[in-house]
Amino acid sequence: MKKIIVCATVLCMSFSSMAAPGSKLIQKFKETFPSAENVKWSDDKDGYYVSFHQHGNFEKVFYDTEGEFVCSWKYTDGSDLPTNILLQLKRKFGESTINGVTELTRDDGTIYEIKLSTKDKWYSVQTTADGSISGIKKFKKVNVNE
Repeated sequence: MKKIIVCATVLCMSFSSMAAPGSKLIQKFKETFPSAENVKWSDDKDGYYVSFHQHGNFEKVFYDTEGEFVCSWKYTDGSDLPTNILLQLKRKFGESTINGVTELTRDDGTIYEIKLSTKDKWYSVQTTADGSISGIKKFKKVNVNE
């Protein structure tokens, strides 16, 4: 019985170590994101996800099975949006409040998904890094107290 338990434990440990990212990938991550805190790795059949906090934002990065960067997501309050995007939002929506931003970065560029609100509407706006708006979804606010 002891042999079965020992074999099962060794087998589980070997599978979990095979699923873990390699030291080269961990080192690459640390060099790219030196101020990352609360780092958590998880594996997927297609690669590795790492989630962490940096500069007050929650971020997530995906690396393929070879350890190459695929994409990253950064969730912010919008205070660090590029000026060209802020100006475009001001022109298009006037007085509005940014409620949250998801920044998706891939090798081919960065896309921002911006949640904002005006007095009577909610918007989900997709922009590219150059400030071009590529999609808008509009929602009417409903007063739940009525």
